[in-house]
Amino acid sequence: MYLQAYFIIVLSTVLVKTTDPDQCRCEDKVNACIIRDGSPGANGLPGRDGFPGPKGEKGEQGLRGVQGPPGKAGPPGLKGDHGPTGEKGSPGTCDDSELELLKTQMKALQAELQTVKEEVTKIVKAQPVPNGTRVGEKTFQTDGSKGGYEVAQSKCVQAGRVLASPRNALENDALREIVRTHNTRAMLGINDRLIEGTFKYPDGETIGYTNWSKNEPNDASGEDDAGGEDCVELFGNGKWNDVPCSHERLIICEY
Repeated sequence: MYLQAYFIIVLSTVLVKTTDPDQCRCEDKVNACIIRDGSPGANGLPGRDGFPGPKGEKGEQGLRGVQGPPGKAGPPGLKGDHGPTGEKGSPGTCDDSELELLKTQMKALQAELQTVKEEVTKIVKAQPVPNGTRVGEKTFQTDGSKGGYEVAQSKCVQAGRVLASPRNALENDALREIVRTHNTRAMLGINDRLIEGTFKYPDGETIGYTNWSKNEPNDASGEDDAGGEDCVELFGNGKWNDVPCSHERLIICEY
């Protein structure tokens, strides 16, 4: 009887602990407690990047891209060999009518050429200016004074010009008319003072045009500048003669 009462008391205690959730431990409630789902929490911060994975297999070849712009031209290649000579063509034919047409065209071209020559002559023909004349783009002038080469050259340089030196027949003719007007001879800038027999312009350039008198230049005295003929004078007929540079002649400057 006492034994039965003991078992009843023990059983009652077990039932009380089982039905009281506040008194059971976590490990006691694993199979006995009911856990209800709560509200979801906020997302956490992103984690660190993981280690790179192994290299994957080579993929398939992609589509061909659009053609790019042309590049710079390369250096020229080597010259090729001559090709074979072609066959000789048959001789052409020209009837009388075509020949007459060519003759007519030739005459017309000759007439046009003659007209052009006349117009050019009018343009470059010497035109009078105060105390001188102008031919092409060059002007020759004089004040009527005379002097030797040194005096003449110095006077022209002081005026911003140079001693007259004809470089063609038109310029020589223009100077000739000035000489005729003053009824005298003129001192030119042409001379061979540096190298005997080599006549040059004042700027040192060797002359290209000449109009020497017969048997000139002859450097008659055969001496140096003190007595030789190293300078050039212009006659009224347009011809040249070598004279000593000390001789006084009409001073004509050009610009």
